[in-house]
Amino acid sequence: MMARSRPLVAAAFVILLLDHGVAASDDNTAGGARGKILAQAKPVGLPSAPSSIPTLHRGADGKIEVVDPTKTEVPGAARGPCSETAICVGPGLAYPTLAKAVAAARAGDVIEVVPGTYHETFAVTQPRVVIRGFKGRAHVDCAGLRPVSDKACILLAAADVTLVDLEISGAQAAAAAGGNAACVRNEPDLDFKLDKIFCHASQNGLLTNGGRIVIENSEFSDNGWDGQTHNAYFSGNCLSVTVRNSKFHDARVGHEFKSRCAVTAIANTSFHAVKGSRALDLPDGGAVTVDDGEIRQEATVQNAEMIGFAAESCRVSAKMTVRATHIVGTARSVIHNFGLCEHQPIELIGVKFDRVRPDLQGEIVVK
Repeated sequence: MMARSRPLVAAAFVILLLDHGVAASDDNTAGGARGKILAQAKPVGLPSAPSSIPTLHRGADGKIEVVDPTKTEVPGAARGPCSETAICVGPGLAYPTLAKAVAAARAGDVIEVVPGTYHETFAVTQPRVVIRGFKGRAHVDCAGLRPVSDKACILLAAADVTLVDLEISGAQAAAAAGGNAACVRNEPDLDFKLDKIFCHASQNGLLTNGGRIVIENSEFSDNGWDGQTHNAYFSGNCLSVTVRNSKFHDARVGHEFKSRCAVTAIANTSFHAVKGSRALDLPDGGAVTVDDGEIRQEATVQNAEMIGFAAESCRVSAKMTVRATHIVGTARSVIHNFGLCEHQPIELIGVKFDRVRPDLQGEIVVK
């Protein structure tokens, strides 16, 4: 019995000495030689600790703390001001960059970002991840950097990702790589949500490839640098896009909002075309509703068409309905139903026209 218990007794002495701050290698202190021997002793027959055991370290109060390896990277590093269960990103914290936090994230994790500028670009590869500014908007600036896969500042490569309270800017890819980088882009048919996003100064603001997309309380400006890029473009096999309480304005050349989705539902949102092309472009028709917002066009635009509907095809044979919306036109303004969705009109219901009523072309009903 005594022989079997010796390794445990020795281990207990080591813990006791360390807990009282006795340096085992200090031969000038009482018990120093004994501490040195104990520190060199190796218990026999005890299994090595499994790698999954969390790191242990002492906090400022001297008590042992457990470090969750999914939430911090460096033992003793500041955890930051974020929520209890979130991965915290910020200068001087365990995760100083979003790229490192995203690489460590697991499905369903929440990443909170302390306000500041993060000069980086990254892909989100785990589903249901939420990335949000913490008590303020964080800025992801990828100006001068090569976008992920030449696609975006933030590439959504997993389903059901949510971005909240972020400013995103600077997405630019070389002409040889397509020249159509975006603030945010998804891989084919992946659903996502944007809330309180400010996207600007990029070749594309938002460029999607299929999926179901929800946008709320967001703003897109100074994107759409040529005729093939836009403030927001929903392409591919897009099932639906839902937009609420948002703004799209000042595209440089392209459209403010272009949707090829089967269903496009817009509420309480403004579109202001100043120097680019259409305010709303629905080239494949589809079921389109616009409620309680504003569509405004200036005389300085390159394309006089304020709204274009079913100009290229009819993906879903359905009408476009614009209700209780403020439409502000110029002498050049046109609302055009190209008619490729046969017998599907643009209905203008309870619309208020201001400044100059646009020229109505094609099958359009005013109620």
